[in-house]
Amino acid sequence: MIPTEDASARKREIEEKLKQEQDTLSFIRENLEKSDQLTKGMVSILSSFESRLVQLENSIIPVHKQTENLQRLQENVDKTLSCLDHVISYYHVAKDTDKIIKEGPAGRLDEYLACIAKIQKAVEYFQDNNPDSPELNTVKARFEKGKELLEAEFRGLLTRYSKPVPPVLILDAIGVDEELEVQEEVTLEHLPEAVLQDIICISGWLVEYGRNQDFMTVYFQVRSSQLDRSIKGLKEHFRKNSASSGILYSPAVPNKRKDTPTKKAPKRPVYIPGKDTAF
Repeated sequence: MIPTEDASARKREIEEKLKQEQDTLSFIRENLEKSDQLTKGMVSILSSFESRLVQLENSIIPVHKQTENLQRLQENVDKTLSCLDHVISYYHVAKDTDKIIKEGPAGRLDEYLACIAKIQKAVEYFQDNNPDSPELNTVKARFEKGKELLEAEFRGLLTRYSKPVPPVLILDAIGVDEELEVQEEVTLEHLPEAVLQDIICISGWLVEYGRNQDFMTVYFQVRSSQLDRSIKGLKEHFRKNSASSGILYSPAVPNKRKDTPTKKAPKRPVYIPGKDTAF
């Protein structure tokens, strides 16, 4: 048997441990309750924050959509205004180009052609979109006036700068005198380079947009007239210089003959137009 004192001591020890465990359990229970309260408070805060985020999102999304719609409307308005400005510009073409068209292309061909290009675009616009408008007749008349002045400039350039070729240059170019020791290269400049480029530019425009080939007749008439004058001048040169010696020569290039002590270079017979015999 266990002594009574030992049993009492054992009992007291167990009771003390039990009390300690109960105190620990109470402490844990209190902490758990506090933790639950903190958790509930945090959950409440998070729920409130989430609710506010949802409200904010519901408020911002419509504003964002409205902003996108406003931006799209702004872009459409800008495009519409740009198109209106473009269309309105066609109604001002006749007025804007009036001065340059009346003054003609002399001395500013590129600027003149640019004005005619604007007029042509206006004609195409009114033909496609408003064929009954009076503006169409106005720009058509302005286009025809511009074309007429271009044709007149074409004729004027050819007439002013086309000159008959002097007979001496023709003779030098074909090398009539075989006794020349040195043949100098002869260049015939029918038209100045700048004038030639203007004529090419005008003729190219008339071919593409003029819708007629009348300028070719003008070119034929002017150039054939100068060719005829060149031939007549050459015939007159033949007549004057063959009257005395019967040998054609070119005073533009000095004659350099090869002198040999034993044999004299023979003269080349030349046939003169209109003569039956050779000299």
